[in-house]
Amino acid sequence: MDLSELLTPERIRCHCTVQSKKRALQTLAEILSHSLLPPENDEQEDEPHPESNGSMGSLASRLLKSRPKDEEHAEKDVFSEMGILDAFISRERLGSTCLDHGFALPHSRICCIEKPVAALITLETGVDYNATDKQAVDLVLGLLVPEECNDEHLKILATLAKRFSDADFRDALRSHTSPAELYDYLAKLPPA
Repeated sequence: MDLSELLTPERIRCHCTVQSKKRALQTLAEILSHSLLPPENDEQEDEPHPESNGSMGSLASRLLKSRPKDEEHAEKDVFSEMGILDAFISRERLGSTCLDHGFALPHSRICCIEKPVAALITLETGVDYNATDKQAVDLVLGLLVPEECNDEHLKILATLAKRFSDADFRDALRSHTSPAELYDYLAKLPPA
């Protein structure tokens, strides 16, 4: 699974003015929360979600597992900005997800989703991310994968690490100012 399969233009932000690692994680959590939480009013299910193509329903309905109504409240907590932020912070406590060269890959397993989903932010100015190379981080990709996806999770992380180890690729990401153009660039890349 490559980046264009994990992202949409709506889950990309370019040249954000973020001043800290925590704020970068909050920004990712906000972006992911907006795409995962179903619309508040169930009667509006026929209206396309801003991230849908209009014919397949909301992104949330395509990513979320079918679940009983009594679990919906718990899912809203998991998919809230705070729920996702807590998941990222819990993972960071185990060790920094910075992969050096100005790139970090905060990630977590999360219940109730069927397929992996990501958000990407590029930062105007790099932030301290406890990198082993001491370089400030200005590329941050937040990844959420289904709870039971052990092997797939590791394969995705390996693919992303390989992709982001390419200096030309990182420079290309930094040069884009439009989420749509950045996504088009990613969609045209050969598989990693």
